[in-house]
Order: sequence, then structure tokens, then C-alpha cells
Amino acid sequence: MNNQFDELAKAMAQSVTRRAALKTIGASLAGMALACCGWMRSAAATDPTFTTFDYPGASFTDGVGINRSGDIVGHYIDAASVDHGYLLHKGIFTTVDFPGSDGGHVHGINDAGDIVGQYFLGNKYHGFLLSGGVYTSIKFPEARNTRANGINSAGDIVGTYVEKKNDPIDGNNDGRTHGFLLSCGVFRTIDFPDAHYTEAWRINDRGQVIGRYKNHGTHVFLLDLETGNFTSIDFPGGTETAGEDFTEMGGLNNKGDIASGYCNSSSNCGLDSFGALHGFLLKDASFTSFDVPSAAGTVPFGINDRGQIVGGYVDANLQIHAFLRTP
Repeated sequence: MNNQFDELAKAMAQSVTRRAALKTIGASLAGMALACCGWMRSAAATDPTFTTFDYPGASFTDGVGINRSGDIVGHYIDAASVDHGYLLHKGIFTTVDFPGSDGGHVHGINDAGDIVGQYFLGNKYHGFLLSGGVYTSIKFPEARNTRANGINSAGDIVGTYVEKKNDPIDGNNDGRTHGFLLSCGVFRTIDFPDAHYTEAWRINDRGQVIGRYKNHGTHVFLLDLETGNFTSIDFPGGTETAGEDFTEMGGLNNKGDIASGYCNSSSNCGLDSFGALHGFLLKDASFTSFDVPSAAGTVPFGINDRGQIVGGYVDANLQIHAFLRTP
């Protein structure tokens, strides 16, 4: 499949497949009351609190982005195996799908409530911005596929695009994957030096960008746009950080705190590697590992300025649910 989100959903939900039927579902759909929400607390009162939740009736739910107000966006798969984005605002779910699309995902939300994500059309995907109730398509010039991942207060957007591959046999094959920055209507490519694969995940108000790159494994990077300097980030002692089989997004807030995932298994870092997938928080140059209680795997995707983290976790039956971690 062309899309890392699709690969994640396929591996985690196993039997879930994409339905090709055209659906037009806008963000104006009536919200659905938050249901199926469970609370899990650590033993000590000062420990973080985990809240788990699912989009009502969905077979798959993850939490991907969160803003300072606590609005959460993410992705769910419905009973007909169709992917959708959602907004969770004050306990009310609203489906967010680009009009006329075959479904999609929502990846990021800024403090003003602007939302970015991707939508599907046939075997291609494109990015989108939803601002003030208006959808705008985002397509990197000459790219086959584009995904919008993060947006800051200034409206700068980062994401990922896939080159068109000039294949004489199959012209639909994907080429190399790059990160991008879209600022003031101008696109800029982001590539980690000497990497053969780069994704840009988030941008904060300080001009910092995080993403991941592949070069002898997968790694998180932090880019300072002002200086152009990249910093590679790996969880100490982990065998893989931001692995391609389990992490398609990570979090960055305006304080520079980073949330992502790592694996500590030397033999298997896939989504079925029980107990090997963990979340981490990098704050003030210090790493903290964490897991949703009783989860078989934990993968964080977003963090806000209050230190709240959202993501997805795997239960004992390989079902995927969303979580919110509150300090």
C-alpha cells in the first residue's frame, strides 16, 4: 500500500480492508456523543492518568493530534471498513472527511482549530486543510501522493509527499518519500542529510520540525528551520525508534517536548510483538518511557503545550484504541 497510515491500519486491524465506494461526508455532520470511554489510573495520585476511547461503532480508533484546548483529532475505521478522520471536541465526536473523497484521516490541529490531514481518491491520496469550515486541497507540485501532517499557529503546514516514479512498466509505482514545509503558499522539501526516506510530522511556533528518516534503521529528527540544523533522536537502549511498522506520526509542542514510540525487542518490532512497543516523552533533554496500562503496545502520536499526549494502543486481542495521557 502507498500510505504508512494504511499499512498501520492493515497490520493493527488485520482483517480491515478499504472499501472503494465513494462517500461524501463533511465536517458538518452531526456530532456523536462520546461513548465507550474507559478510565485507567496509575496507583500513585501524582502519576499520569490514562483515558482510553473509541469512536462509537468503529473497529479501529487512534488519537493523532491534540491542541492546547484539548481538542483531539484522529482516524477511525467504520463497520463498512471505510477510513475517516474525526474531531473530538468537549466529548462530542464529529466525522471529518474531505468532500467527494473515498474517506481519509485527520492528523493535526492547531490552537485556532485549523485541521490538516489527507483524503483518498482511488489509489492516490492528497493533503487537505480545513479552516473556518472551508476545505482546501494540498498537493505538492508534481508529486504522486501528498499527506498534510501538522500545522502551527501561523498556519505553516508540514507533511510528506511521494515522487512520481518513471517506471516504463507501471507508471503508478511510487518513488522516493520526502518531507515538506508549506509556508505563505510556498513549498519547500525537507530531507534529512543522506537519508533515503524522510517524513515531516509536526511544526511548532518556534520554527522547529520533527519527523522521521530512514538510514540504517528508522530515527526521529528535530529540524531548526532558522539554522537548518538537524538533530537525530533515538530512545536510549531501544532497538528501533519510530519504526516503520508501528509509528507513522509523532508529537511536538511549543516547549520543544517530543513524544514518539520505540521498540525494545531484538527479534520483532512489529505490531504483534507483545510488550515490545512503548511510548516515550523527551522533555528537558530527559527521556521517559510509558505504556497504557495492560496494553500489548503503546504508540504516541501527538502532544500539546499542557503535556497531554494522544496516540493508539494495542490490546490483547490486537484491537486498536485511542488514548489520552494527562500528566
